[in-house]
Order: sequence, then structure tokens, then C-alpha cells
Amino acid sequence: MRAAITIATHHLRRVVRNPGLILLLLAIPLTIALIEYGAFGQTAAAGKLPPTKVLFLDEDGSLASGAVPQVFAGSPVKDMFELAHVANRDEATRMFKKSQAAALIVVPKGFQDDLLAGRRSELVLYKNPIQRIGPDIAKSMLEMTVVIGNGLYGQAIEPISRIKNYVDAQREPTSDEVADISRGFFEAGRRMSGLQGLENMKVGVVRPGETETKTGFGNDPKTFFAYVFPGLVVFALMFIAQSLAMRLMRDRMKGLQRRLAITPASGSAVVLGGVIFMVVAMLALLLVLAALGAVVFRLQLRDPLALLTIGVGFALFASGLHLLSNSMAKSDRSASFVGGVVVLLLSLVGGSFVPAEQFPPFLRAVAMIVPNGAAQQGFIDVLVHKLPISQLGGRLAVTWTWGLATVCLAMVLERRRLRS
Repeated sequence: MRAAITIATHHLRRVVRNPGLILLLLAIPLTIALIEYGAFGQTAAAGKLPPTKVLFLDEDGSLASGAVPQVFAGSPVKDMFELAHVANRDEATRMFKKSQAAALIVVPKGFQDDLLAGRRSELVLYKNPIQRIGPDIAKSMLEMTVVIGNGLYGQAIEPISRIKNYVDAQREPTSDEVADISRGFFEAGRRMSGLQGLENMKVGVVRPGETETKTGFGNDPKTFFAYVFPGLVVFALMFIAQSLAMRLMRDRMKGLQRRLAITPASGSAVVLGGVIFMVVAMLALLLVLAALGAVVFRLQLRDPLALLTIGVGFALFASGLHLLSNSMAKSDRSASFVGGVVVLLLSLVGGSFVPAEQFPPFLRAVAMIVPNGAAQQGFIDVLVHKLPISQLGGRLAVTWTWGLATVCLAMVLERRRLRS
């Protein structure tokens, strides 16, 4: 055992003296996470999509048209868009060309007259042709707001018709008549106040046999990256493990491994030293990434014991995977090719790029039986769902079974190769 630890220490010191490639690979998950943070911004980290910018043009200039933005501001989808006033259509066109807005809402001239006359009055929507998602969001938002506006108009049709009668008669209403009209609008508002409950209504989902948990991004600014960052970490560690394994493979190609095997150190100690080197290096890198996640992305590292247990199991698998590839390969090129293909396939199946919780049921079930998928979901269960280690039995079983199996198989094959 002492010989194995000495060999592992020797390998670790070599990495510390020449860490360039490892640091470069270590920067991959941070770079991708920073790109996602820049793309989605603080609003995504807070559990919301970036608001869609919608322009508003009032061509009617009336009291009714001036109240339209207030209807939008009070709608249930008000957090999904940002309403900006423009002076004319030319200004809107310039902003469209610069992709500074997704859509333009126009209140056409005669809007108030049509409302008072009980005629059909319309709001006009212009979509930005160089955008795709934003204009559709704006259309959905406008349709929902119009439904609410129509409901409000229907409730207030009586006071509106009174105003029309006074306008047609070209006379000023008395103070009592003004009071009656105001009372009519007040009663209409009371009848519509039930719609405010839509904004506060929440739906809680409890799966059979599970305690109540809150899923989704929520309002916690750390939750967004608690979903995304574990997948990036798992993906990066598998590729970094391949780089470390390639160092051992090149030592073998240069004859260093056989020279060690004829020393007083046994062949088993040589193989075990490589395993210890890989696992310790993986755990050290995992701790570095965890610290960076806590500092840079403000992840709350709940239940360190659970996180460490999952991390050790995955470190065993990542090490065993590439050591197994080394033991069966005849050159570093073939080992690198096979390892790269396996890592890419596991990353796609296990949900390293998209959380497996978003997969269809069948693919989600498959992701939970591959080691990187189980480890990633285990991290998410701790960081997001706040599950204790006692409820992670399935994730731990899958991760540790794969880890121990690959390490043991790699050691057996490598020991057999040294004897031949």
C-alpha cells in the first residue's frame, strides 16, 4: 500500500508542476456557465425569462387610449414584457432593424370614439420580422390582455353608454349624473376584481409517494445554476479524467510502467497507484469547482456529506472509465478516441447539457441508470430539492455501482496486461 501511495504522489506532483492542460479543461464548465449567465441574465437566475420589449404607439391621443398601457401593467403577464412608448412608426422601424424590440402595439385613431359608440375597436400588433420567439410572446400577451379588457368593457358597458348619450346630446352631465357614472365604473371594477386572483393562484404538484417539494427555478437566484452547474461539472470531470489517464498511457508507451513493475513495488501497487492518483485528482478538482460555484454563482452547498459521497462515487467512475479504456487500448490515440466517444454519448444520454428532469419519461429513466446522469441528479436533489443523504439511495447505488465496477475491471485487466 505504501508503494502505491508513493507512486500516486509522484503522479500528482507531476500534474502540479505542469498543470496547463488541466487548468484549461477546468475552465470549460466555468466558461459555459458564464456564457449562459450572460445570455439569460439576472432575470433567468431569479427564475424568470428575460422580459420581451414591446413598443407602444398611441395614435388616438384620447383618455381611453391613454388607459391602455395601464391595462397591460395590471395583466397577469406583466412580468413577461417591458412596454416602451414611441413617438411614431418610424422610430419603431429603426428599433426593429436594430433588434431592440420584439413587437409594436398601435392604438389607432378613433379608438375612443369606437368604444363609446359600441363599435368594434382594435389594437394593431406589428411583429419584428427578424425575431422569432419574442413576437410570439408579445402576441400571446396581447391576446390575453385583450380578453381581460373585453371583460372589463363588458362589465362597464352601462356607464360607457351614458357617457355616449351625453356626448351625442352635446351637454355637460350634472354632478349627480357624474356620481352615477363613477359608481357604475366602481361596480364594474368590483366585479372584475376576481381576476386578480389569477395572479396569486399557485399549483402545487405532489407525486405519489413523495413529500412535497418545490421544483422549477423558483424565486431563489441561486436555483438556476443549481440546475445547470452540476451537469457542466460532471461533463468537465469526465474529460479531465481522460486527460489524466492519457498521462498514464504515455508513461506506459514510454516503458515507465514496466520499469516500475520490476522494482520492489509489485504490479498491483503500480496499478493501484494509478487508481489512487486518478481518484484523488478528481476529488481535488471537484472541490475546486464546488468552491468556484459557491463563490461565482452563489450556490448554497447544502449537506456537504451527501455531496461528497456522490462526488467520491463519480470520481471512481470517471477514473475507472478511462483506466479501463487505457487497459484495452494499444495506443494513446485509440484510447483517446474511444474515451472521447464514450464521454460524449454519456453526456448526451445522462443530461449533462440539459437537466434530465426536462427529458420525456423514457429518456429520463435511461438517464437515471447511467452514472453521470445519476450523479448529476443526485447533486440537483441536494442543491435544489434539499433532499438528505438518506433519500439518495437510488442515486448513490447507481453511481457507486458503476464506479466500483469500472475501477475493479480496469485494475484486473491492467494487472493481467502487466503480467503478459
